[in-house]
Amino acid sequence: MSDLAIFQDRFSRGLHENGDLTLSGDAETLRIGLSIHRNTIYKALIDALRANYPTVERLVGDEWFLASAHAFLEGNLPQEPSLNAFGAAYPDFLRTLPAAADMPYLPGVARIDRFWSESHIAADADVLSPEALIGIPFDSLFDLKLRLHPSVRLGWFGEPAPSIWKLNRPPSSATEQVDLDWAAEGALIARPHGEVIMKVLDAPSFAFLEKCSAGATLGQAATSVLDIDPSAGLMTRIAELIALGAFMSFVPTHADQRGDDQ
Repeated sequence: MSDLAIFQDRFSRGLHENGDLTLSGDAETLRIGLSIHRNTIYKALIDALRANYPTVERLVGDEWFLASAHAFLEGNLPQEPSLNAFGAAYPDFLRTLPAAADMPYLPGVARIDRFWSESHIAADADVLSPEALIGIPFDSLFDLKLRLHPSVRLGWFGEPAPSIWKLNRPPSSATEQVDLDWAAEGALIARPHGEVIMKVLDAPSFAFLEKCSAGATLGQAATSVLDIDPSAGLMTRIAELIALGAFMSFVPTHADQRGDDQ
């Protein structure tokens, strides 16, 4: 290992107060210098966590969020250079945080914040237009496989975290008291036209998208909807999801082996 690499390794460990830098200079001078670097780095990481989880911070307030961020940083330092990706483990961390025990929806809200960040930086792609399905014979329609847009993120939550997120995501300014139906909900996050959107999903619509994500045909995905609710208004739901921009293309089943798609 080169002298530079040795110093960089010691410096990195010294920043986290678990390295010996006495061989690299005066110990007291190094301690003071490292404390400055350490404070600067930790502030940048906390600012990144704030930027990645704004809805969580709005719900809990600055003081609570700052305390949770410091606790999170103790065992979750960045593993890659991009701060856009920092904090991926924060939603799971909140599940173990005693101070969050009386807010069972909070990890779900954090997870949706995470989905938003991932969707925001996902790959661009064309969006499937409703007109693309016009002309396909009805008996062939349900053999198609709908491909989700690369920006789509899906989640199912045991509490109304999606509705809570939607009411509190900055710059939302909702101030009135809202009575929520405390029930499980799904969330669809996507960026089909350059702007991230979010839709609260019921069980049938979530099941449909989840099946499509797993490579099921439109017919198989439709069956999952009707299994949950035979009166779910299948075609209306499909049309709405296409209009939202949830899909980028479709593939006829017989074309799978050739890689053909629309």
